[in-house]
Amino acid sequence: MIVSCPECDSKFRLAPEALGDKGRKVRCKSCRHTWLQVPDTEPDTEIEIASPSANPEPEDATPDIPENIAGPANEVPDPIEDDFVEPGKVRSKRPKGFTAEKQKKKGKGLLVGWLLLFILAGGLGYGFWSERVLIVSTVPQTMKLYDLLDLQVFLPGEGLVIENQKFEQATKAGKKLIVLTGEIVNATKEKIIVPKLIGSLRANTGETLSRKTISLTVEFLEPTEKINFLIELTTAPNAIQADVNFVSDEEALQTPDFEPVKK
Repeated sequence: MIVSCPECDSKFRLAPEALGDKGRKVRCKSCRHTWLQVPDTEPDTEIEIASPSANPEPEDATPDIPENIAGPANEVPDPIEDDFVEPGKVRSKRPKGFTAEKQKKKGKGLLVGWLLLFILAGGLGYGFWSERVLIVSTVPQTMKLYDLLDLQVFLPGEGLVIENQKFEQATKAGKKLIVLTGEIVNATKEKIIVPKLIGSLRANTGETLSRKTISLTVEFLEPTEKINFLIELTTAPNAIQADVNFVSDEEALQTPDFEPVKK
């Protein structure tokens, strides 16, 4: 049989035998409203709706209860029990996207719970929080995990742009160098801290052959302000790529400068 929620008008399919002979309390899956549903003993009989009386009852008055399911008028109704029947869904008028949003929040909470359990069980909770900049810099995919935990991660140089990069060969004190130059620009409307810069030479395999970290002469850049940089790297015969990136103080300590190994 088909039943309708008197609160939100959602329709559901319910097996008649689930109601028994005297009816049973059911709960709407859409709005969680609860009501007493009686079995449909006379489906073909038209229900006559009485016209409203001249003196209608106030809205908060207790409605008339059908004789076949109610006790005497002076009896106090039993409290609602938790033994509900939740009918199967036929059609729901809930707002579009309600179910998906609910499932998404549930899934997010479950994932966050397991993630926190894993981190704390491994004794990595403090490091996962305090070293989040270093972790995201090393493994960018972890940014999604921090987003789920609502932990903000501001990467070094966020809001700054490296422009006009140039790579030139030079010789200094008998050493062959690759000189990296360019500009750092504040592309935001706020004052930004200028972090350290790290320059690297790499082989075609991605192996780092030479690395050097520098600190710039200013600590902050105002909006649209620029500053030039220069990094000198000792070259290597198999170096084919040079790059420049921002680096945090913690990461700089863990990635010390070095020159190509002489063979």
